[in-house]
Amino acid sequence: MHSAQRRSLQRFLAYVAPYRTTIALATACGVVRYLIPLVLPWTLKIVVDEFLVPAGGRPRTQLHLLMVGLIAVYVVYGIASYWRSYLAGLAGHRLIFDLRRDLHYHVQRMSLSFFDRQRIGEVVARMTSDIASAQNFVGAAFVNTAMDVAAISGVVVVLLVAHWKLALVALAVLPCYAWVSLRLTRRLREQSRAIHDQLQEISGELHEQFGAISTIQSFTQEEAEARAFHKQSERFLHSVLSNVQLQSVALGATGFLTAIGPILVLWFGALEVLGGRLTIGTLMAFYAYLGLLYQPVQRLTELNLIVASSLAAMDRIFEVFDTYPEVREQPVARVLGRIRGEIVFDDVGFRYDGGPPVLEHFRHHLSAGTTVALVGPSGAGKSTLAKLLPRFYDVTGGRITIDGTDIRDVTLRSLRQNIAIVAQEPMLLSGTVAENLRYGRPEATDADLADAARLAFASEFIARLPRGYETEIGERGLGLSGGEKQRLAIARAFLKNAPILILDEPTSALDPESEAFLKQALRHLLEGRTALIIAHRLSTIEHAHEVLVLDRGRVIEQGRHEELRARPGSVYRRYAAQQLGLERLS
Repeated sequence: MHSAQRRSLQRFLAYVAPYRTTIALATACGVVRYLIPLVLPWTLKIVVDEFLVPAGGRPRTQLHLLMVGLIAVYVVYGIASYWRSYLAGLAGHRLIFDLRRDLHYHVQRMSLSFFDRQRIGEVVARMTSDIASAQNFVGAAFVNTAMDVAAISGVVVVLLVAHWKLALVALAVLPCYAWVSLRLTRRLREQSRAIHDQLQEISGELHEQFGAISTIQSFTQEEAEARAFHKQSERFLHSVLSNVQLQSVALGATGFLTAIGPILVLWFGALEVLGGRLTIGTLMAFYAYLGLLYQPVQRLTELNLIVASSLAAMDRIFEVFDTYPEVREQPVARVLGRIRGEIVFDDVGFRYDGGPPVLEHFRHHLSAGTTVALVGPSGAGKSTLAKLLPRFYDVTGGRITIDGTDIRDVTLRSLRQNIAIVAQEPMLLSGTVAENLRYGRPEATDADLADAARLAFASEFIARLPRGYETEIGERGLGLSGGEKQRLAIARAFLKNAPILILDEPTSALDPESEAFLKQALRHLLEGRTALIIAHRLSTIEHAHEVLVLDRGRVIEQGRHEELRARPGSVYRRYAAQQLGLERLS
């Protein structure tokens, strides 16, 4: 086991620690369960040597007592089996619950740059299949290994007591078994890691494809995607088959070795019986004990495969834990209370992951309660500004202040509680209309929901839904039109009632009727709030207090809508002419 795997195992054991008592009890019950069968072969020896050969050697009443006692022992066996299974399952599932909860919380806190680099399906694979593989370690490494070691130890002691020479013959194959197991273990771990990585890639690819299925179908790329998936699956198949081959070699070798043992025992034992040095009952018991010896030996080989897969999964899980959010709170970050909404972009610069600058020396002051619109071509830096304000990303130069406080000096939660966002494509979650609206304010009453919906001009279409506010709207709101989803997003912003508002092209994909509703709702929403509007449709920003025209991260024009429209040769005038059909503006 190399150092990285050792560290992952140590961190995993920290999750095991709270359940060590439960695991210890499960292990104790397992040891009892595996030691009890050692009684049966010895009982066979007694029955053969003392009751059957010679026949009638002991009275039958003693035979009856012996069998009743054996049944009583196996009652204990049944009880121990139940508690071993229940306690091991309880500890394993509780432990994995803790690990999955912490991993989910950690991923939730990651910066957007993490999700830019990672496909969602890959992250989900770490939280599901990898954690399920790690769970196997609890039973394999703790409970089952202890049970098998106890069983092997118990059998070895009994064999040595029964006939030490025959015991040495039976144990002669074990060094060969250990050599084969050690030779294959490292290769199995490496192969398991490769399989986990490829399975993550497949999961990410499927998540991406199914999320874009309409695009794939509209461009008739089903066959191309199927071919790409076939190649990816084929590579995964080759890795799996290689792993299966390694496992088969391990199981075949140990299977051969554990088959040779009984043959040698039968051969040598028969000679001992013929020489009068061993009874038939002892040989029969000895042969029965071999099954109890080699079964746990064989299981230890299989457990080795499970442990190899579990360790690879642990590595991948803790890789995520070791990825820290790039946007982090200061140790002494303070809570930002209710604000007025004055925003200052002070010499702000930004670039993504060391790439070319997206914003350079951006400066602007937004007075509390004013609306500023951002206009410009794609890549000009508009959306980047909107993401910097709630600290989805951190500036790489300069600073942003709210009411004179650097946003990096306050807690993320308190900062974002003061900002409401209405995106171009609002994200709605599976659940009811009411549940989605309450994302804006979880404690909102039904009356609050109704007021917000009315202000967002959403009441009418909600009333037409089969169950009104309790209607399930499907994943990402697929049961609603674009305009309806956007109105729900605005209602959610009304509920949040934050002093700062970010509108990211809220009407760009809507039909004229939906846009008219949205423009009315937005006018209500903007009242008394500091707002940053990103717009391609200039008709939505006619009432903005100021318009900033951006290009390559810099402000090239600024002023009110009418002022910029009237400015000869201005970029904004050209945009207006293109969108509003005003070829000759005077």
